[in-house]
Amino acid sequence: MVAPDFVVGILGNILSILSFTSPISQFREIVKRKSAENYNGTPYVATLLSCSLWILYGLLDPDDGLLIVTVNAAGVTMQGLYLALLFFYSSKEKRVTYFGFVVLDVVCFGVVVAFTLVAFEEGSRRTFTGVLCATFTTMMYAAPLAALKTTIKTKSVEYMPVLLVFSLFLNGCVWFAFALLVTDIFVVVPNALGILLGAIQFCVYLMYRNSPPSASEPELEKGSFEKQTKSRGIDIQDFTPSPL
Repeated sequence: MVAPDFVVGILGNILSILSFTSPISQFREIVKRKSAENYNGTPYVATLLSCSLWILYGLLDPDDGLLIVTVNAAGVTMQGLYLALLFFYSSKEKRVTYFGFVVLDVVCFGVVVAFTLVAFEEGSRRTFTGVLCATFTTMMYAAPLAALKTTIKTKSVEYMPVLLVFSLFLNGCVWFAFALLVTDIFVVVPNALGILLGAIQFCVYLMYRNSPPSASEPELEKGSFEKQTKSRGIDIQDFTPSPL
């Protein structure tokens, strides 16, 4: 008989991989235009490091870590592909920046691995990496809230990535259930927060979905929020936290 946690973990893998594919339409546009000048690669760098840390955590848990390793290995692969496309279609200056960020990711991950193996006994290594992963993922879960402030200010849900919010909320619910089944506090905490933040964003969406935008807001006077963010090299929908 298949264990319930394995079934839930497989579902979590599927949902997480689908969330990893959310920027594909944007990268199709990049390839089509042969330019990535209006896109910010920082979120992909952060997700790459987050997924790498979760792989380490999964490897340190021989009992329940397999599904954590598989989903984050997929995450590392896809973030690497996105960064490669950004590198290829960006200016020389941005290429240097992206290369530096990736090197920094590798160095940070190497330091964490070395510190974990040298500074801690075998029984404490998983605890250290778990705290690190949970903290990093919790910080990343707050990233999509950038659109929430704009929604409240403008009283318009035009720039809230509701499909992204929904996918992350659903993803958090599945991994939260998985963590409860395997009794893993380090997976429970960030996903519980993700569920809470997702619920808050849904409430705001329902509150303003039928409201006309406030024309007096500075953002709307200067131009659409979307245009402003693109001019600064930011894309709200790029801020996708590691799904664990």
